Amino acid sequence: MIITNNEEALRIKCEDVLPEEVGSLISILESELAYANRLGKGGIGLAAPQIGIAKKIAIIRLNKVQGFEFNLINAKLEKGYDSSIFREEGCLSFPGRVEDTTRFQEVYITNNLVYPNTFIATGLLSVVCQHELDHLNSTLFMDHMLPKLTPVVNKIKVGPNDPCTCGSGKKYKKCCNK
Repeated sequence: MIITNNEEALRIKCEDVLPEEVGSLISILESELAYANRLGKGGIGLAAPQIGIAKKIAIIRLNKVQGFEFNLINAKLEKGYDSSIFREEGCLSFPGRVEDTTRFQEVYITNNLVYPNTFIATGLLSVVCQHELDHLNSTLFMDHMLPKLTPVVNKIKVGPNDPCTCGSGKKYKKCCNK
């Protein structure tokens, strides 16, 4: 079962995956992702920490979007290029929540235990790789979200002899300044 709305549980320290663990872990992740999608969740990736397993393994299934299937096992994001804003990134562990985030448009992935061992991902695949690898490193997509902009409000300095801002027509010092 996918852990939801629990940052503490999702920020667990993960250990490397041993070669003999790969098959069973991929099967568990695929089963959980398929179940989530049968429920209409629309997931395209899932990392072991999202189901309570502290291992560095994640799956990416962009089958319906781009025809890609990747497994990230002990992989590292070696380098990222062209930082940009990614609109409405979501996560199966935070249903209904989407945030604008800063992500690289291209990433160089190394040290992957399975084929491809080293590759360059671009576009949506790049974003999904970053998102899933973040899960394996105790980072969540909210850590990359853009700061919320607050509107700038011009405060008008009102002197005691200026007209009151409440619209009464009286001087400020005799009206609202009391």
